[in-house]
Amino acid sequence: MKAPSKIHQTAERSFASWKFDIENTVSADPLADGECLQILRAYLDFMPSLDARPYRSLLDLQVATSLAENTIIDRRRKLVELGYFKADGKTSDGAVRYQILNARESIVLDHQIVSRETLRRLEAEKKEKVRFRRRKNITAASPNSGVMSPSRHEGPKAAQPLTARGDSPSPREGNYVYDTVESLSMERREYLNRDIAPSSDEPQELTSSYASATAGHELDTPLPTPIDDAEAESMVAAMCDGLAVSGFLHRRLKSMLATGVLTPRMASNILGRRAA
Repeated sequence: MKAPSKIHQTAERSFASWKFDIENTVSADPLADGECLQILRAYLDFMPSLDARPYRSLLDLQVATSLAENTIIDRRRKLVELGYFKADGKTSDGAVRYQILNARESIVLDHQIVSRETLRRLEAEKKEKVRFRRRKNITAASPNSGVMSPSRHEGPKAAQPLTARGDSPSPREGNYVYDTVESLSMERREYLNRDIAPSSDEPQELTSSYASATAGHELDTPLPTPIDDAEAESMVAAMCDGLAVSGFLHRRLKSMLATGVLTPRMASNILGRRAA
């Protein structure tokens, strides 16, 4: 079989490029829509060369595009009005043949250039408005930013001036965070010893272990907060007994336990156990 000549190959590539160009034009045309593009492609499939005059029946177009008959008639009329389709004869069955033209290529290209510049300008204005509002909010908040009420150890009659502003703590404040945690830990430990005492038939070694802490309590009730690091380590070790637990997971359990948010159900889910 004779190989296609270079002239023929060039003509095929040129025709294929023309098909892509007219599809892109219709796709970007503000007066056309996706249904117009579907009908155009249905005709291009039956167009073997640039000078061909394809025809498609309404039935064929319905099958090719999945559009309703009224929609096909309306959009094909639109393609004729825009100049993409030009009636050029009929078949023996009365089907209209169309010459397909890229009539609005320059118009659509100009539209794309204007649209691109307009959208860039609107985007720049939008960003500038956001920056302006942000600067305005920062300016409005700056006169009172970082101001805190004085503590009960400070005031006009105090020996020290007011210093509880921003991130600077008062030098005369007590360590109330430590005091609160310490007192809470003592109360919870007494509650644990009172309500979760080991029974006579249980080993006495289960004093503040994970098993004794969860005995008789609901699965969603937070575990008692350990009073010190040694007790926290003991409780976490009891939870992880017999399991291969990473250091990260161990530290996570210990942190949750120290903050008083760890419940038996949460511990079981973290360790991959089935909550009993």
